[in-house]
Amino acid sequence: MFNIKLDSYSFTGMAVIVGYLLTNEFDVLEQAALGAWFNVVGDILASNSSFSAILEEQSDNFDLEEQKDNTEIDLETIDKAIDKLKESIEKIKKEKKFNNDD
Repeated sequence: MFNIKLDSYSFTGMAVIVGYLLTNEFDVLEQAALGAWFNVVGDILASNSSFSAILEEQSDNFDLEEQKDNTEIDLETIDKAIDKLKESIEKIKKEKKFNNDD
């Protein structure tokens, strides 16, 4: 694992510099393909880190509440997801009804 000490401005600045350097080396189609590839890599890293954070949080909660087993935690997570989906569905229904009333 890399242990590089960089502040956020330097880290972002490096990305800007690398991006500008790459624009001179590739034509428009190559830039688009390379940019899409970097987006895929970024999405994978973001998804992995988000999921790891969720697992770590659940692990911390598990340590605090040892009486709960993994099944209960999974059910709670699913219940929360279902509640959020229900809220989203209701919001969409209200927006659709509002748009149909116009």
